[in-house]
Amino acid sequence: MSEKKSLRDHPIFICGHPKSGTTLVVSLLDSHPQLIVYPNETFFFRGFIPEMRKRDLDEKITLAQRYLLHFFDRGLSYPDNQEPMMSSQYQYFMDYAKTCQAMLQEVDTNGVRHDGDLLSAAIIAYGRVHRKISPETIYWIEKTPYNEHFSEMIYKWWPEARCIHIVRDPRDNYLSYQRKHRGLSTEDFAVGWNSSLSAGMQNRKYFGDDRYLILRYEDLTNEPETILQELIVFLGITDDKILRIPTDDGKPWEGNSQFGDKFQGISNKPVGRWKRELDDREVDIIESICADYMKSEGYEFQKRSQLKSNFILWSWRLKQVPALRGDISKMMKRRFGMLPH
Repeated sequence: MSEKKSLRDHPIFICGHPKSGTTLVVSLLDSHPQLIVYPNETFFFRGFIPEMRKRDLDEKITLAQRYLLHFFDRGLSYPDNQEPMMSSQYQYFMDYAKTCQAMLQEVDTNGVRHDGDLLSAAIIAYGRVHRKISPETIYWIEKTPYNEHFSEMIYKWWPEARCIHIVRDPRDNYLSYQRKHRGLSTEDFAVGWNSSLSAGMQNRKYFGDDRYLILRYEDLTNEPETILQELIVFLGITDDKILRIPTDDGKPWEGNSQFGDKFQGISNKPVGRWKRELDDREVDIIESICADYMKSEGYEFQKRSQLKSNFILWSWRLKQVPALRGDISKMMKRRFGMLPH
């Protein structure tokens, strides 16, 4: 089997709820010589795949080049020598054009067996143009939140795939996520967190812990050496000091904290911040709705009234009944042509 064909069939997908620590994991793997780490989230399964229905291959390739190869916008920052923006833009657009051409060559050489080959072709093309592929390279990596919900598609298209699922204390996860999504209710977040972890646990059970690894963010930040060794074994890669140095597309990475924190390496500073920032109501809601999965992952509960928690949980569940009835009513009316599609 050729190097190209072998590489395209060996992806690593980073999974987990947004703001759970997935970007930290990507940054630690970013510069490892055996890996191509794609520098952007592609939203391949949730965004690209639905757009592919009823399109021919040429249309799919054109859309893939437009929407999957969008990393070129990183070129709008100035390098150290302060060259004119026009020159900087030109270089990055040239790189984009070269990557589009490299993707076409990848498709022409190896063909397209399924839509997933368009993702691998895009990432391998990026790796070639940016000189991130060598004889050592064995995996390419893509990270988009909620990849865990597409595991059946992943393992059907790439039987040799590996998935790394990051889970974070839902109270800290909510605190970080809600700063970016102010309109999201605590209840809706908790349901989404449950759904993400539930999918991950089902994936691990079905596909095996040799192909689907669940890691706690807190373990990674508190015991980095232990977790890095676990990652090394899981992926079958060599230990390298670069795994301790977070980078983004090969450049130093200081984190993407919603609190403005800047880090030089792996830090546990964000762990437990919820104790100072969340109010009792938010904590009670999260602990009530996420109780079972928090217990399964070893997260300790704040001392609280079980009666109060049960009241919060059942009050929230009762609120879902009218909403569910409304959704069913709308669906029935739409089905019989009483509402516009």
